[in-house]
Amino acid sequence: MDTVILNKIIEGCQNNEQSSQRRLYELYAKRMVAVCLRYTDDYEIARDLMHDGFIKVFHCIADYRGYGSFEGWLRRIFVNLSLDYIKKRINRVDIEQVDCLSERERDDFSLTQDIDTMAIYDAIKQLPEVARTIFNMFNIDGYSIKEIGEQLNMSSEAVRSQHSRAKERLRRILMKE
Repeated sequence: MDTVILNKIIEGCQNNEQSSQRRLYELYAKRMVAVCLRYTDDYEIARDLMHDGFIKVFHCIADYRGYGSFEGWLRRIFVNLSLDYIKKRINRVDIEQVDCLSERERDDFSLTQDIDTMAIYDAIKQLPEVARTIFNMFNIDGYSIKEIGEQLNMSSEAVRSQHSRAKERLRRILMKE
């Protein structure tokens, strides 16, 4: 998208113009549903989160000052919204009971070696919710272990353990294919 056009759309959204809001929604809805889907394996929930996210975007877009990537700013809103949803669900789950897997790490094994990207994506969707969330935050969204712990109200050790379990589980899933 041309930055001049995108800036006009953003400016229109900042002025509460419905046509600009509709255009922004049309431009980013599919990408933001994909972001939300990384945190929940339920498409309907992801769509609900995406709709809630755009409501928040339109409410907060006046705060966007043009520094950095607009899509990065937008993505952060949807990731945080998805994390809030997950945090509410985590409070109802005993984190330590999630699939006890081997703690053994095999860092020399590459998940992407000779494996189709869609197979990896499908394998990630098979992870338990907490493990999937931590794996996505660390490996896809670039959060640090400390940041993940702060976001999910977990100790760094619990985050590392869940991340390790998620990687081991992914290895097992992908080795079967």
